[in-house]
Amino acid sequence: MEKISIDLHGMRYGQARIAIENHIINCINSNYSHVRIVHGHGNGTLRSLTKELFNESEFIEEFYLEQNFVATIGTLKY
Repeated sequence: MEKISIDLHGMRYGQARIAIENHIINCINSNYSHVRIVHGHGNGTLRSLTKELFNESEFIEEFYLEQNFVATIGTLKY
């Protein structure tokens, strides 16, 4: 069974893109209602990538940053 959350720490942009896309599909296949991407604070590159992919995804209904801004949570739509 897949986990609802993945951690992008240590990944490069291209690796993170693939990981996020695959994770969304895995969460859909596991019938989860949400997906959580831990991108950290850093310089914002992975957070921006997550936002971009969530905006483009046909499977993400809405999303928001967690209170501490180290992760983004998306609501999945079926």
